[in-house]
Amino acid sequence: MTSTTSSSHSVPERSRRGRVLLHTSVTAAVCAAAASVLLGTGTAAAAQPAPNVVGMSEHSARAALEAQGVPYGVVNRAGTASGDCHVTEQRDRGYRTEIDMRYNHDKDEFERVETQVWRGVGLAVVCI
Repeated sequence: MTSTTSSSHSVPERSRRGRVLLHTSVTAAVCAAAASVLLGTGTAAAAQPAPNVVGMSEHSARAALEAQGVPYGVVNRAGTASGDCHVTEQRDRGYRTEIDMRYNHDKDEFERVETQVWRGVGLAVVCI
């Protein structure tokens, strides 16, 4: 077993490699977790069930979402629009709050009513 000498101490080569691999795998795990949170692909449940259309052509994806009654929008498009377009990412767009004021005749006052409305899914499309 060879050893590597640094200015303060000697570390066996096998131990040093193990630490480097451990550091690399921990760094990769942290980066993957951060990416899943940023892209919305974490383990949290979706707001509403929606079919997975990633990998489909844009036309097929639109048809599948419309058939299920899922609201959708293209949030990112790359490439030439006249080319062959495919969905590369799908994410839940969350909820928006609609506020209504309703008059309560018994209390003789307006009441604020908040309703959560699902915004559907956002699609990233790449055209070749």
